[in-house]
Amino acid sequence: MVTRFTPMLLRAAVVATMTTIVGACASSGAKTTAHRAACGLSDADAVFAVGGPVYHDCAVDRAAHVTANVQSDYRPTPSRTTCYSADVEFVVDTAGKPETRTARVIRTNDQQFAESLLASLARWKYDPASRDGRLVRQIVVTHQAISATVVRVPAGAPPPSTSSVSQRPPSC
Repeated sequence: MVTRFTPMLLRAAVVATMTTIVGACASSGAKTTAHRAACGLSDADAVFAVGGPVYHDCAVDRAAHVTANVQSDYRPTPSRTTCYSADVEFVVDTAGKPETRTARVIRTNDQQFAESLLASLARWKYDPASRDGRLVRQIVVTHQAISATVVRVPAGAPPPSTSSVSQRPPSC
């Protein structure tokens, strides 16, 4: 049996389908808008907005993500802690470059380690964030950590091979 669609029946099916699609898009758009509205900037973020519109990762369609993270040139002092960490906040611009003038340390257990991260930040590279099909500036918070193990070697003795060192570096 062959079903024939009359122009009126076909038009009704197309309109019903389009209404369903538009309704689904409108409701998902409203959810996105509500989610974005709940992800606004705080008073503390005002310093980032000086360079133009800026967003948190929850307010963009595609968040900025690191493509080249250059290690800092930090030399830990053996008498101090064995785990060094810092949380750093900064803006990634539309070209994927960190805006070093916006960088600030949120939390650290070693100020020298945090300063070495800030010094290396200009060499980091990101895929920039996008929102509504446009590249945008995004506030990024990153956690960086390194660990160190002190191996004592008697004077005049050669350093131990890595296979003879039984201790694993502490995890941070």
